Amino acid sequence: MTSRELLITALDGGTPPRTPLAIYDWCMGATTTNQLREKMHQPQWQRLIDRGLAVRCHCPVIRAIEHGAESSVEETRQGGDVLRTQIKKTPVGTLRKTSRNGWHQDHWIKCAEDYKIQQWIVEHTELVPNYEALAEAEDTLGEDGIVVLTGAANWMHRTPAMCINVDWVGTERFCLDLGLGLPELFELCNAEKKLFMEEQRLMATAPGRYVAWIENFTANMLGPRRYEELLMPVYREAVPIHEAAGKRVMVHYDGTLRAVAELIAEAPFHIVDSLTEPPEGDMTFDACRAAWPDKVFWANINVDLYYRPEHELQEIVRSMCTRAGRGGLAFEISEDLPSNWEQSVPVVLRTLEEVE
Repeated sequence: MTSRELLITALDGGTPPRTPLAIYDWCMGATTTNQLREKMHQPQWQRLIDRGLAVRCHCPVIRAIEHGAESSVEETRQGGDVLRTQIKKTPVGTLRKTSRNGWHQDHWIKCAEDYKIQQWIVEHTELVPNYEALAEAEDTLGEDGIVVLTGAANWMHRTPAMCINVDWVGTERFCLDLGLGLPELFELCNAEKKLFMEEQRLMATAPGRYVAWIENFTANMLGPRRYEELLMPVYREAVPIHEAAGKRVMVHYDGTLRAVAELIAEAPFHIVDSLTEPPEGDMTFDACRAAWPDKVFWANINVDLYYRPEHELQEIVRSMCTRAGRGGLAFEISEDLPSNWEQSVPVVLRTLEEVE
């Protein structure tokens, strides 16, 4: 079977003859289809692809046009540091987000008034199909992987509350404003949900089978009550739209999950993406399988494990397969690329070939 066929079998809940290992496109250093095509043809990547490493391409099949929002970028220097500030000017105010030397420094939303500015942007955003991007991505991958569909923000394609948390406010302020019951936060969340649902309906009519919501969720921050209040209603409304179109939905859950394990079992999405064991996560694969027997695990191997001696890494991978069960299981490199990837990834691929 090709890498694509192995992945499809696993992601549809079956048991392929070999548990596949995939890698996110951006872990290869590719943020566009052209860059991914170039990377896949580089000898060091081609060798791994030939040995069975599958490639996962994230494809935004929707474009967002923010009418009335003027975007610009300013760069300044402070000593030896480079500050890059993204600016969005609107008729109701201006938002700014700054990075220092490429590292995040502050978020778009810093006060209650900023929520209202972002709400205005959301309410004046037009969504346009970009379905032709999928054909280009599929042509790039061929039988060497699969394309997952995302919305306009691509790697920031999240459900409304998680988008506000991760992309606009930041965890500290999000938790504070959520705890205080700040009305502006909930008003923005409602506006984001309306746009998100429109986006899902457009995505459902696109070709392709797999939809990714890059939630970057961690349960210890949100808790069961807020999960049920903010996330579950969106899942229950949006997943059936994709199911009716023959699609399967995956959520990027790379953090702690035990606090909402029972709710995850009830959630209608099909695939837990980037599922990671301790210490990054707080559940082992066997505990996850016991809690969610009907869900597919597209599991991440902790980055530090790639640096273990070869025999130890092999034993760890075998043990992971045993704990997770081989049905409905695939592995991936989804959080970071180990610096010794040219030596360690072949060990994982060889081990997966040997596991029965």
